[in-house]
Amino acid sequence: MHIAGIIENSNTQDILETIKHFLNIENRKVSISEYGYFRNKETWNSYCSAINQTGTEILIIKIKFSDIEDALNFLPLDTLIINDYSEWAFAQNIICNSKRSFKNLTIILNGDVIKTLNFSDEICRVLRYGFNKDSNITTSSTGEPSISGRFLCYIRTGLVTANGRKIEPQEYVINIDSTAVDPYNILAAASFAVLYDVNLNRGNAIS
Repeated sequence: MHIAGIIENSNTQDILETIKHFLNIENRKVSISEYGYFRNKETWNSYCSAINQTGTEILIIKIKFSDIEDALNFLPLDTLIINDYSEWAFAQNIICNSKRSFKNLTIILNGDVIKTLNFSDEICRVLRYGFNKDSNITTSSTGEPSISGRFLCYIRTGLVTANGRKIEPQEYVINIDSTAVDPYNILAAASFAVLYDVNLNRGNAIS
């Protein structure tokens, strides 16, 4: 079972709903919980054992800002979604100064808001989304992100998924029912979905 975390802010619920929509494309079973439930190893192990028996493939844990340090030191995270600079600055300091290794961690972050110039990808993998040239996942250069109910998501550089599969640069056409959908939330969710081997071209429209 893959363990993912998302640091909570005003966009968290929209991102999680979109992630669930994308994972449903491949019938991937996901469970969502809160870090506050896991204050000791016994509770954590019992919970993981229970959801493993239900066939859960991915567990996503919502983490409050005040719990970032505890969560990073306690949870065996494979993936962490960060959307705010203050969250990144705090998490980066913990990761860089921890005795624990984070080489197997992939951080998904908003590359338009968060700059990682002094951060080495040897510490952990960083997957950037946004509209700038350094983003791994962005929108197509052919125009606006939303065109006639379509969101054009572009994988700019090849990447290796959480299951070890190589994804070549390519474009996905995501259907959307509403122009009010936040493009950053779609890109955050799409980054997570692609990392977990979802073919975004197969999905129904996002409302």
